[in-house]
Amino acid sequence: MDIRIVKADPARKEDYYDIMRDSNLYDHYGDVLFDIVDDALARESLLIGEKSDGEAVGLIDCRWKGMFEVFPYLSLIGVKKQYRGMGVGHDLLKTYETISRSLGAEKIFLCVDAFNPRARRLYVSQGYQKYGFIPSLFKKGCDENIMMKLL
Repeated sequence: MDIRIVKADPARKEDYYDIMRDSNLYDHYGDVLFDIVDDALARESLLIGEKSDGEAVGLIDCRWKGMFEVFPYLSLIGVKKQYRGMGVGHDLLKTYETISRSLGAEKIFLCVDAFNPRARRLYVSQGYQKYGFIPSLFKKGCDENIMMKLL
């Protein structure tokens, strides 16, 4: 699927919430995801994958110095349910990597929930490796794998 990646428009935040609503992340974290989207909009760090008709089908929140205040950290990625498996997540991840490279990063990071094997498979297929595990990092019972990729 062809998408374009654009800077998020705060006026469309409900569209961005819709991306997250029908997901494993929402099942575990609920409306906290909307707070993350709102924060990313305020920081102007939210990027949106859109179809040619403007429909928002995916999003990423990139914190360019979010890991140890040095390395890029992918804080959030989401793809609308009906568009999963169509390459949207892959395109969003590639955008994160391309921008990170342009900023001179040699390492990039993300966390993936232990309950999300589909996302972990995507990251591993793109060269990310697990470097750590933190039980109940953001919420009790939601364990996180820390992953890194060398650029």
